[in-house]
Amino acid sequence: YATGRRKDATARVWLKPGTGKIIVNGRDQEVYFARPTLRLVINQPFDIAERRGSYDVICTVAGGGLSGQAGAVKHGIAQALSRYEPALRSVVKHAGFLT
Repeated sequence: YATGRRKDATARVWLKPGTGKIIVNGRDQEVYFARPTLRLVINQPFDIAERRGSYDVICTVAGGGLSGQAGAVKHGIAQALSRYEPALRSVVKHAGFLT
């Protein structure tokens, strides 16, 4: 579990081993974040850590606009990854996702 924040948006993110399914506020990521660029932002931590498709993500996000919410989810995923696999912290931090 981790909390991600950006602008006025706050995301609570739960990470568990799985198939790469991302649920945002009870909806699939393709439904909640309709723009492909926002989905790309969300998946950046998995791409940097080479873990795409390894974890399922369930998150609740509130506040701000869609762009801020996507950034908050990205921040939460990066923090949860670094807590679940401490060896990935340096990779994710170097990419600038933990600030």
